Amino acid sequence: MPVAGFDARLNQLLAEQAEKAGETVDTFIRRAVVARLVEALKADEESDVGQLLRHLQSNFDSGKDGSSDPSLAGTAIHDPERLRAVEATGLLDTDVEERYDRLAAMASDALSAPGAAISLLTDERQFFKSAIGLPSELDGARDIPLELSMCKYVVNAGETVIVEDARLDSNYNDHAAVTGELMVSYLGIPLSDDDGHAVGTLCVWDQQPRQWTTGHVQLLQDVAWIVRERIFE
Repeated sequence: MPVAGFDARLNQLLAEQAEKAGETVDTFIRRAVVARLVEALKADEESDVGQLLRHLQSNFDSGKDGSSDPSLAGTAIHDPERLRAVEATGLLDTDVEERYDRLAAMASDALSAPGAAISLLTDERQFFKSAIGLPSELDGARDIPLELSMCKYVVNAGETVIVEDARLDSNYNDHAAVTGELMVSYLGIPLSDDDGHAVGTLCVWDQQPRQWTTGHVQLLQDVAWIVRERIFE
């Protein structure tokens, strides 16, 4: 579809570059906008997300490359069969859908959690099919780099991850979302296909410590079962 304000030559160049990237024109434009947004946020001294991004950049510059995440090298995150299963859902980079938004809202309400998301994870990023309570700076963004994801631990383990206070947990206290004070407590359930490949997660989180009870876990598992049925119907 031609972009308003672009002449025929610019639209042609845009279509060619999107095709080279293996993306639709809309997806290619969205990624360009998000990249520009990230750069703007990194320069914004008053933005919490900007502080988080600068923290990540300092890690990269010091050789701690979060995008490759050595701790997850050779693990389930990078399993080719799992990645094929993610692609097979047909949900990556699709539009928001009310039926998924209702389920994310159900999870948030049931656990009184300010944040909830239904996500798919590749080996490079986390795509939000539906999300509630993301930082205002990310309003409208549909994905984040894998290094910013807590859900990668759920997908990698293939099982529920419960974090009551990440600041006190040596497994997570140096995670960028925790040091950036965007997430303190977290509960994530894997969304797995019939072959056991975790394609994504249903998760909730809070900026305050939370004691996730057995009842909380069961409630989220019940909602995750419905989400899984939707994905693989």
